[in-house]
Amino acid sequence: MRSATTAAGGASVPGAETKMDRVPYAELVAECSRVLEARGFAPQRARLAARVFADNTCDGVPSHGLNRFPGFVRDIDSGRVDPSAEAECVGSFGTLEQWDAHRGPGVLTATAAMTRAVELARESTIGCVALRNANHWMRAATYGLQAAAAGCLAVCWTNTTRLMPPHGSAEKRIGNNPLCMAVPVPDGDTVLLDMALSQFSGGRTDLLRRSGDSFPVPGGYDEEGRLSTDPGAVRRSGRPLPIGHWKGSGLALCLDLLATLLSGGLATWQIALDGAAIGVGCAQVFLAFDLAAIDDGDSAAEIVAAVLADFGSATPLEGERVTYPGQRSAETRRLNMAEGIAVDAEFWAETRRL
Repeated sequence: MRSATTAAGGASVPGAETKMDRVPYAELVAECSRVLEARGFAPQRARLAARVFADNTCDGVPSHGLNRFPGFVRDIDSGRVDPSAEAECVGSFGTLEQWDAHRGPGVLTATAAMTRAVELARESTIGCVALRNANHWMRAATYGLQAAAAGCLAVCWTNTTRLMPPHGSAEKRIGNNPLCMAVPVPDGDTVLLDMALSQFSGGRTDLLRRSGDSFPVPGGYDEEGRLSTDPGAVRRSGRPLPIGHWKGSGLALCLDLLATLLSGGLATWQIALDGAAIGVGCAQVFLAFDLAAIDDGDSAAEIVAAVLADFGSATPLEGERVTYPGQRSAETRRLNMAEGIAVDAEFWAETRRL
């Protein structure tokens, strides 16, 4: 394990810096597995969950990886997450199935839901699993990548508790409802759009606040109602900015409605009334499309290659790169697998003490 101390770039708080270690992937998985097995996870389930946290960290998203792991363990210890609960099908409607997660580990129930969506797509070209009573799935991209690895196009999203005001208000009423779309790229990196409907996810906001960095563009409002690039000010005000202002506000509402109606689960306002922690009791939707069923030979691969080539042909601005969604996280993954995963030393030490 190697160590380094890095100072955050951009407009930062004087003296703010985060000590980073580099940890081999296998060691990170093994340590997280150990912690989960000690809390009642069967070895196979512990390893699957541990790999989600390791993969997210490896892809450069520690806010939904190692940094979130101690909180995940606290949810288990408090009883908010049942380590033995498994998702089950409670309703079947052709290519749509409703499942109940029974508030089990979100990373496991979401994996099971996307696995079934892919199976349904194999049978009928399109598969949809709508999951209720789900816990935090950590990172939407996990399940987009899962489907893409099986050769499927994928769309998945979750609702959350109230985290943002709708456009035109200062009162929280909508979730940031993360959304993922994935397109497999033959001999290339998956096109992977993974985004919260706030300008910056809560996890990203906390990372920037911790390092002393500013948002590169306004991420919400301060306590005086002014647009702000200060993550701390946005956290204090509780007013993150929906992407595209009214557009993100409307999209958050529609995704909440779709997830709630399809799953028979709780809507954002009901999750808030339930009084549970953020990410507990959510409704989630997993859509998979079997590309092979509609592909004429190699036409899909040719279409994807042509679209990405045209996209990438745009002349970059000075100091910029034109990359498609998922490309940079794949580059980060390869670097971390070669050199060891960059982890926050404080969260790594906390995990080892669990």
